[in-house]
Amino acid sequence: MTSQQPDSSPRDAPDEAGRWQLAPLADYHLPPTPAASAARARWTSLRRLFARGSEPAETPARAEADLRGLPEPVLDALVAPVDWSAAAEVLQQRRVQDDAGGGLTCVVGPPRSGHVGMLHQWASAQRVWVVEPPGADEILAGGRPWLDAWPEDDRLWLLPRLEHCWLRHAAGLALVRELLERAQAGRLGPGVIGCDSWAWAYLRQVAALPTQAVHTLQAFDGPRLAALFRDLLALDNPRPVHFRNAQTGKLVLAVDGGDDGDGGAELQHLAARARGNVGLARLLWRRRLRAEPDSAEGADEADAAAADDAAAGATIWLAAPPAAPALTADLDEAAALLLHALLLHNGLSATLLAELLPLPPYRVQMRLQWLAALGAVAAGADGRWRIQATAYSAARDLLRAQGFLLDDF
Repeated sequence: MTSQQPDSSPRDAPDEAGRWQLAPLADYHLPPTPAASAARARWTSLRRLFARGSEPAETPARAEADLRGLPEPVLDALVAPVDWSAAAEVLQQRRVQDDAGGGLTCVVGPPRSGHVGMLHQWASAQRVWVVEPPGADEILAGGRPWLDAWPEDDRLWLLPRLEHCWLRHAAGLALVRELLERAQAGRLGPGVIGCDSWAWAYLRQVAALPTQAVHTLQAFDGPRLAALFRDLLALDNPRPVHFRNAQTGKLVLAVDGGDDGDGGAELQHLAARARGNVGLARLLWRRRLRAEPDSAEGADEADAAAADDAAAGATIWLAAPPAAPALTADLDEAAALLLHALLLHNGLSATLLAELLPLPPYRVQMRLQWLAALGAVAAGADGRWRIQATAYSAARDLLRAQGFLLDDF
């Protein structure tokens, strides 16, 4: 895959309908890191290396220690969940084209990209039958009853999580191979398959994946993120809200129709760090939001009025990007195997990890707790352990350094 230079400014960003693009996997383009940001990072590193100890430190516009984190209702008002309606319409347009070519559409996306939300929004709008994945015991037993229960009336269907239909185990691939064979032969009728990018990369090595009508959401660059973040401001009566860098004081994003100043480079840097992954970029942006002490204290009651008072007409400060956990290249093999397994299956329980990995259960538990203490993994309400948003890039870099199979994103 190749990267492309941004071809629009924040003021020229596409509207909501044109912001979402479904592209073939090979046409996914990573957003570039701004040259100025890269040069500044190198200069900062050199200055720290050679600066004299007596040189005064640069005074920040707002000391982060003096700022306060925002309660969930205020964060929800400033960064609401993504509305996938427009993206779902783009998917439906693609479905119409794919129907002429066989009736099967595949949508692949990296972790936390939100493609599953888009798929569910599409299914709801089109009144599509949503297929729940089989349980681990069914997968290991071959899954034939689950497959045979597929409706035979050519009803349009959605399988949103192919990554939960297989296990990296000697007995864990028969089901997904049979599923893919039936789907491509038209024996399951017209439908849509969603899959996490890491599972897709692995299955490409061990199963006959479709090669036609396989799409992904195109990467978001800085201008598209700016437009999206404006749309995610969920106040009933929006008044000017300015997002400023706490270190420099520079305006990063204005939600009042004004000029963003020098914020374009910072948003482009965020897009590059998230590798164009819109869902990951949203999470990283949300983690950085801070307010003056009075604003944060006024929002502690966590009701709608407090959220409006704290957010509307305010300056919101952006703390430094959250630090990635220290996942160094010399991390032991057990931890690396565990991280890779979590990515391949988009999360696994501790019990399944112990069954799939060449590690005793106690060592799996030890490594999970150690990685959790680093902030690299966390267990969800469904019992699956997953890699944290702030750790994703570091985990990917680690696995690349150790020669593991990577996804295409």
